[in-house]
Amino acid sequence: MEESRAQAYLELIHTLLNCPNGQEPQILQDNSELLDVHFLETCELVAEKMAQQGGQNGASFLRNLIAQLAQLIDTNDGDNSAGENPQEYANFILELLQAEDGSSNTGVIHSMLAERKHLLNARFSDILEQVVERLVGGENAITIDSIVSLVEDLSINISNFSGGNKADNIEIALAAYQLVLNNRQPGSQKFAQTQNNLAAAYITRIKGSRAENVEMAIALYGAALTVYTLEAFPEDWAMAQNNLAAAYANRINGSRAENLDRAIAFFEAALTVRTREQFPEDWAMIQYNLGNAYNDRINGSRDENLEKARAFYEAALTVYTREDFPEYWAMIQKKLANA
Repeated sequence: MEESRAQAYLELIHTLLNCPNGQEPQILQDNSELLDVHFLETCELVAEKMAQQGGQNGASFLRNLIAQLAQLIDTNDGDNSAGENPQEYANFILELLQAEDGSSNTGVIHSMLAERKHLLNARFSDILEQVVERLVGGENAITIDSIVSLVEDLSINISNFSGGNKADNIEIALAAYQLVLNNRQPGSQKFAQTQNNLAAAYITRIKGSRAENVEMAIALYGAALTVYTLEAFPEDWAMAQNNLAAAYANRINGSRAENLDRAIAFFEAALTVRTREQFPEDWAMIQYNLGNAYNDRINGSRDENLEKARAFYEAALTVYTREDFPEYWAMIQKKLANA
């Protein structure tokens, strides 16, 4: 993407985030030449960054915008998969799985994806399913488990890959996770692990309805918790509690006030395991997220909510010091000033 066009995307996003309510359609119409798949990808990157920094309202606005524009924009962006040889896809997939098996270096996989990112499209998912069916056909359970584990690792790498078409990458990851789930033993720890990964992909999904994607993520995180119990898998349980909290904080359906209160409850549950002594950075991040949730909270006294928000921000700063985490430190200082 040209640097000047990338900057234009960012400027348009800034204008949309700061314009008076109701002026968005006119602004989009005036900048229609910028409305393409790369604009949607930039919106998702900005939304993800805002969500990480506690800007849930801005992140939700951008993701709603993505969902609306995706219906009007050709997200295939010149996809030429029809002209590709299916064997080329199959060979590429086998090479990726072999690399996953022989290397724990994410950079190796991402480099391979970058070299043939033109193959990361809807056809990739179809061929992946065919390849996996051939690989697991007639094999014993241990081999099947090994193969689907490699597919899951590949799904994670594709989901996190910053090159190519971000929307297509996530669709591939969704299809691959579902393929893995179909080959996992229902109710097993690995089944729950894949449900959690699938939920995370739905949270970042660009295509489809943003509201429905978040609902899918909530359902999958909840399903994972039927396996990830506090007694059997305390750390996984805490992770799922934290993920559910973040999903409810971003939820579009339902009452905003109730969603925030549920997010707070899930964050607080996660803290029973993610203590400052054992998991200081996770603990600090939850403190920060609780500060954001109380800062946005609708129920209760506004003064009390702000006091709690300040207390959580200050607690986070005991770990996120200026020396060790300068970016987080500065971000929380700004939050404290606003509170």
